[in-house]
Amino acid sequence: MSRAADRFGQALAGIEEHLDWPLLGKLYCHTGGAEFFPPEQVEAQRDAGLKIAAELAQRLQPGGRSLYIGAALGELPQILCEALILEREVVALNLDNAESQELNRALSLVADACGFGLPRIGCESITDCKGEFDHGWLVSVLNDPEAFPALHDDLYSRSGDLATGSGDLAADRQRADDLVDAWLTRLADGARLTTSEEELALVQARVAVRGWQLEFDSLAILSAVVGDPIRFGVLQHLG
Repeated sequence: MSRAADRFGQALAGIEEHLDWPLLGKLYCHTGGAEFFPPEQVEAQRDAGLKIAAELAQRLQPGGRSLYIGAALGELPQILCEALILEREVVALNLDNAESQELNRALSLVADACGFGLPRIGCESITDCKGEFDHGWLVSVLNDPEAFPALHDDLYSRSGDLATGSGDLAADRQRADDLVDAWLTRLADGARLTTSEEELALVQARVAVRGWQLEFDSLAILSAVVGDPIRFGVLQHLG
């Protein structure tokens, strides 16, 4: 095993050991959440993340830069793979919430114990990011029922008891468009782009506004934790 792969395995195992799984369970499931991540679920989540990481490793060049929007528990394996195996710079952003704080706590503990650097979840604005990125990740963000409740209901055609019943669709769409626009602004010509099938149309619409092109391959692979189908594409700046 290479030194990079050894570090990756060491970091991933250490983070799983140090994470407060009952706390994370309560954040993901308000009823009975403390039992949301039993050992078999943690293992299944790890396996899903490793499959995604393997797909990214085939598509991304070593030494590049990735911009993750909504980086959370499910993104840890691929973020660590990019940083430790591909030696890429990873900027992983999310809100300053309890999940981000818990992930950063575990990342800090493991980095200190292992003696090598690990990425952290940043809470700054996308507009604060400098330079261009050759990979952008936005998965299970625009369809999140808490962040974009009305848009979530619209994307899944939910009504009645199945709907969140909150939020304003026009306002949610505008916030989603603004977020995608800020993200796209940071992505280089020819950048790899990863998003979910549910969010694909929203991303494609903002790409079209710029006169750019976004082509996806046929592969779809389920995300960790949420289980949304993930698609891999290439962004072209045209015109």
